Amino acid sequence: AVLEHGRRRRGFAKMMASPAHRRLLRDFKRLTADAPEGISAAPIGDDFFNWCAIVLGPPSTPWEGGVWKLDMTFPEEYPKKPPAVKFRTEVFHPNVFPDGQICLDLLRTSWSPSYDVCAILVALQSLLADPDTHQTPEGGANPAAEGLFVRDRHQYNAKVKALVDKQIDEDDKNMGCLSAVP
Repeated sequence: AVLEHGRRRRGFAKMMASPAHRRLLRDFKRLTADAPEGISAAPIGDDFFNWCAIVLGPPSTPWEGGVWKLDMTFPEEYPKKPPAVKFRTEVFHPNVFPDGQICLDLLRTSWSPSYDVCAILVALQSLLADPDTHQTPEGGANPAAEGLFVRDRHQYNAKVKALVDKQIDEDDKNMGCLSAVP
């Protein structure tokens, strides 16, 4: 039993010393010290590889007033490889798949190790206000949202605003996420 405990402690110490863990700790410290307005994120419990994040809807957009929750899962190779980021909150957006997965170059082909959690969340907040309808030649992540955005911006904005209003009126099922975020 003592030997097994020693192995577990060494495994934990090795994980704590990994480059990914050190970088995530640095990202977390930056966010807690100087987060841009409207974004917040923190590890879930003691697991620095799984985070909960919040992006507030950008002011003067139909997204304003919304609180958009995301899950962030970081690979052991972070920051060499990007995290998987997914909306937990329902989103109607050309670059967000119905299951919450996000189509954003920064998280795919344009990833750079210089990006940190803060940069990702700022990019997502910006994407809410300014969808990229040229992400893929075969169409966006949500063709219905993209079509409405391109054809009838007023109706698209009304649909987004209705989603924000619905979110505000509902009892939030994901309140656990808020407790993880400073």
